[in-house]
Amino acid sequence: MPRSGLASKNLVAPINSPGLIDPGYTGELIVPLMNYSNETYTVSHNERVAQLVTIATGNISFEQVEELDISDRSTGGFGSTGKN
Repeated sequence: MPRSGLASKNLVAPINSPGLIDPGYTGELIVPLMNYSNETYTVSHNERVAQLVTIATGNISFEQVEELDISDRSTGGFGSTGKN
């Protein structure tokens, strides 16, 4: 979901908001942004550009890891839904 301050003050927001992460996806989360203004905007390191909202789908947990396990979708990566 967009961050209201970034969107209202700078007209920068995620392109496909709200984004949807499929159950079982284990890849990197990427937030494609669109600048709807005529001004250049540079995203700073560790800047909060989006918000994650979870919905009830049963039990859900997150674990930070150094490396991801191999899965059926591993090589497809972000945006690979429907390309199998």
